[in-house]
Amino acid sequence: MVTRNPVLVLKDICKEFPGVKALNNVSLELYPGEVHALLGENGAGKSTLMKIISGIIEPDSGEMYLDGRKVQFKSPKEAMEAGVALVHQELSLVPSLSVGENIFLGRWPQGRWGVNWSYVYREARELMRKFDIDVDPRVPVRNLGVAEQQIVEILKAVSQPHVKILLLDEPTSALTEHEVERLFKLLSDIKAEGKAIVFISHKIDEALKISDRVTIIKDGEKVITEEKGNLTEKDVIYYMTGKMFESNVSSHNADPGRKAVLSVRGLSAGILKGVDLDVYAGEILVIFGILGSGRSTLARVLFGLQEYRGEVFVEGERVEIRSPLDAIRCGIGYLPEDRRKALVFQLSVGANITLASLREISRKGLLMFDKEKELAERFIDELRIRTSNSRKRVTHLSGGNQQKVLFARWLAKSPKILILDEPTRGIDVGAKFEIREIVKNITKEGKAVLYITSEALEALEVGDRIAIMRGGKITKILPNDRQLSKSDLLAEVGGVVKV
Repeated sequence: MVTRNPVLVLKDICKEFPGVKALNNVSLELYPGEVHALLGENGAGKSTLMKIISGIIEPDSGEMYLDGRKVQFKSPKEAMEAGVALVHQELSLVPSLSVGENIFLGRWPQGRWGVNWSYVYREARELMRKFDIDVDPRVPVRNLGVAEQQIVEILKAVSQPHVKILLLDEPTSALTEHEVERLFKLLSDIKAEGKAIVFISHKIDEALKISDRVTIIKDGEKVITEEKGNLTEKDVIYYMTGKMFESNVSSHNADPGRKAVLSVRGLSAGILKGVDLDVYAGEILVIFGILGSGRSTLARVLFGLQEYRGEVFVEGERVEIRSPLDAIRCGIGYLPEDRRKALVFQLSVGANITLASLREISRKGLLMFDKEKELAERFIDELRIRTSNSRKRVTHLSGGNQQKVLFARWLAKSPKILILDEPTRGIDVGAKFEIREIVKNITKEGKAVLYITSEALEALEVGDRIAIMRGGKITKILPNDRQLSKSDLLAEVGGVVKV
């Protein structure tokens, strides 16, 4: 660290919402030139703490000191002017504007004849050169990849005058491992300038890699602040959840002699090029590939969301899947990569759970509300969905519980095949293990699971077999045995070596 004088001190911060004590006497010190990881399950209080630091909400009690001076921000603008910048998980860029325009959005300098665009692009180019970012500042943001957009968002924050503290909420949630390395290089450069960084993530390995110190919050209270070298991933999981989890939950049920529940032959659509695949009863087949490999296109095709060429077989019978209704009739369920595209936030938890089962809980076209409530509450109990009741709007649930609602929807429908696209992205470690256990139990019932992930460790922990996807093709299908390693998978995806 640059100095032992903290840039930010929080003392006994408390915040209560109706029926919920979000923060209870949380204290924290943040130093210049450090990356401080803030970890905890969804609902632990991390976001509430970040909102207080950045002026979005005010604490009920407690004190905050910036450079030794007592402060209490009443707005994000006030916090920004004092040197605190928050980068949300959901990017706030304007896609139609250029990189330079976005970096200086709201601060475009005026020249004699209007905005001084040459200054904007010159300063943007200089900022990117400083951090070794090779992007044309005149390119529209919509033309950039997710990783580059994330970098532009961070540059937008650090370009603000007098920024001392950078708050990052899940900055790597949509990035590949290679893209994460690029982002970490940028954060190291920002840290080297003496700025303090708070890094929120559900990816424990990444947090331990980039951080200097780690603070863990559980149920609104600080559990521990420790140097990252003194913590293992198992330690972090225990402090976050109070439980010890086994790292490997794979059932390893794959048996080539079993019946193929789902088969595709010569499947082509968009980037997909002649994909052949079999998924057997009672197995988890992982599709492992990086962003743009075609993995999500495969999921969309199999759920009738994209036209295709080729053949699809369910339990040996050829089927035509031209719409989600066709897919559901064939016994296929689907959780998309972005749960917001599957949840109906205007509806209750119960209504979201029963959405795919309306025919079963209706009589003569009329919904039987007692049946709906019974079905919803059954799966709320079975999956331990944290909600006060089934009538609560799903928008009020944490990310992990929203994901469980989607699982409940398909478990209520009881499909033969469940397609899961990045089912643990953006959720906390406790919910992640619970969801993997749900998947394992699904296969015990003889159902087939197609599990898509870009995380090598997750592929190894979950899959019975692992299909490598690259450039729209399945390049290899590997049995998940003890000889298979994370580096093997990454090498296959990168086309570097043969396993």
